Amino acid sequence: MKRKKSGFTLIELVIVIVIGSILTGVALSSFQNVQTRFAVRSAKSMYMTLHQRARSKAVEYGETVLLLVYTNGDSVLIFSPSQGISDITRFDEQLNVDLRTQGNASFMMCMTPRGYSDYNCGSYGALGFTQTFADTVRLQFWLNADSASVLVLPMGQLVGE
Repeated sequence: MKRKKSGFTLIELVIVIVIGSILTGVALSSFQNVQTRFAVRSAKSMYMTLHQRARSKAVEYGETVLLLVYTNGDSVLIFSPSQGISDITRFDEQLNVDLRTQGNASFMMCMTPRGYSDYNCGSYGALGFTQTFADTVRLQFWLNADSASVLVLPMGQLVGE
C-alpha cells in the first residue's frame, strides 16, 4: 500500500516567500510615504502653534514679543523682554524637516500687545534684531519630495496651504 506524502514542495515554499517579500516591500514603502507626509504636516502645525503662542504672550504680558524664524538653522524661537527666550523649536532635529522661504531668508515678526504684527519692531532694533518684512512670506516645510507651506501676512495672519 502506497502512502501519499503530505506537505509542501520546496518550489511552493519559495513562491510563498517571494510573494510575501514583495508585499512587505510595498507595505514598507507606503508606510515611509505616510511618515514623511505626517512629519511635514506636523511641522506646519507646530509653526502655526508657535506663531499663536507668540501672539498670546504679547497680549498676556502687554509687551512686544519676537517670533524669529531661522531658515538656515531650521528653527523658530520666541523672545520677550521679560521672559527672554521662552520657546525654541528645531524642526531639523525634531522632525527632520527643512524650513524654506523665498531666497531662503530668515525673518522675524514682532507681535504687539494688541495682537497683531508690527514689522517695524519698535525697540528691538537696538537689540540687533533688524530682519523684518513688510510683504507676504511663504514659509515652506520640506522633507524629501513632500512639502507644506504657510503664508505669513504682514499683520501676522496665517493662511495654511
